[in-house]
Amino acid sequence: MPLVLPLAVLLIQALLMGLMPADIPTIAYLAMVIVPVLSGVCVLLRAYREAKHARSGWLLLAFAIFIWTGGAAANLWHEWVLGRQNDMYREAMLAFHLSAVPLLLLIATPWRAGWSEPIRWVDAGLSLALGVSYFLLTWQSLTARGAPDEASVAVMVWLVDAQNLFVAAGAVVRWRAAQERAERDLFTAVATHSVVYMVLAGLNNHWVAAQGPEISSAITVAFALLMTLALRPAGPMMLSQVPLRVVLMVRSLSPVMIAGALLGVSLVLVPFDYPAGVVGVLVAVLGYALRNTLSQASTLATGELLRREHDALQSVAFTDALTGVANRHWLDRSLNEAWRRALRERHSLSVLMIDIDHFKLLNDRYGHTTGDHCLREVAEALSSALVRPGDHLVRYGGEEFLAILEDADANGALVVAERMRQAVSALRLEHMDSASGLLSVSIGVASALAMSGRAPITLVEAADKALYDAKCQGRDRVVVAAGAGNADTKQA
Repeated sequence: MPLVLPLAVLLIQALLMGLMPADIPTIAYLAMVIVPVLSGVCVLLRAYREAKHARSGWLLLAFAIFIWTGGAAANLWHEWVLGRQNDMYREAMLAFHLSAVPLLLLIATPWRAGWSEPIRWVDAGLSLALGVSYFLLTWQSLTARGAPDEASVAVMVWLVDAQNLFVAAGAVVRWRAAQERAERDLFTAVATHSVVYMVLAGLNNHWVAAQGPEISSAITVAFALLMTLALRPAGPMMLSQVPLRVVLMVRSLSPVMIAGALLGVSLVLVPFDYPAGVVGVLVAVLGYALRNTLSQASTLATGELLRREHDALQSVAFTDALTGVANRHWLDRSLNEAWRRALRERHSLSVLMIDIDHFKLLNDRYGHTTGDHCLREVAEALSSALVRPGDHLVRYGGEEFLAILEDADANGALVVAERMRQAVSALRLEHMDSASGLLSVSIGVASALAMSGRAPITLVEAADKALYDAKCQGRDRVVVAAGAGNADTKQA
């Protein structure tokens, strides 16, 4: 199907010209309208096969084709219906120039940019201004000295070639920088059509136009080829990685592409049409400034969004889902940082190891739902006992918690630990397997003056040993470890 329809169209066109030589001009003019229309329909069909983010690109391509077809229809009307041979038709030339506007917008706009984004509308305005300014420049160069002569027609032809080259080059660059399958498919079609059209239009304008409409109608090959590209199946999802420098270069050039071209065209237009040229210069400068402002705002907004998402992900990664306090991942990073700060500032660091007494028995008697509720309540009570910014609570694992107290010696840590124990007791959570009938915790405390050559894990080990001693001594108590910088073992 991708090849059958365009080949059939071209074959019918050639056969009709061969069988009806007397009607060749009519057939040629009709072909230059019918074939682009069919091509536009194929592009529309492809648009509705694509995802939403890719659909707008195909719709812009179809819009460009239909505008071009309007120019061809104007030529057909003047030459076939009105019988004005070899004249320059203002409306046809305007349509041909404006057909580049959707293509310029497509080439200059970042991939996946939606129409809800203001930058898209700025690009649309700049593209339209460029199309109109270029038409005015072309028309003025053709009619500046009255009736068109050979020299003015030559200038006009070269200006048309320059426009076609600009569009084709931009399309090829975007094709080269395409990273997604849908983007690659779209710009393969745009680039191929633009390059073939540029070549055929150049040949027609410079060498074969005088041979008659049957030769000029060869331009339909570009549209038949576009039919093939629009009807073919989507390409593979995976593409070879485009070099990052290419992508960055294209993204860097796209903001200045249309505005720069508009500025250049408007400056050239000033001697021919001063008001239009000045307006074009102002639109180019203001449009570029507005586009840069919007782009910068978008970049800042994206950066802020990424920062917030990073913070949220980091919070999830370092937070225990059940209790809401920090988890072991946070501890692995933060304990070493706290130790380095203590070493640098020459102050003590304390670690408290906290364990809920007889928690397994509580789970067995009351169920895991009650156990989870108790863990949350205990975590909240323990956290409430930490009043300084440098104090942190971590769920160490299961029913064990760990607290880091910066700039706290053994005596200060003992006070905090006792406050924690009392906060849990104040919850008065029922625990029939406990000696008091209420939920309680045992706490081991270890403190040390940070010293080089010693690892912070020694504090954790000392606190864990003190916790073991607290359990052996009857639970529901605080024990301060001997060693690890502590003078001796204390019990509260």
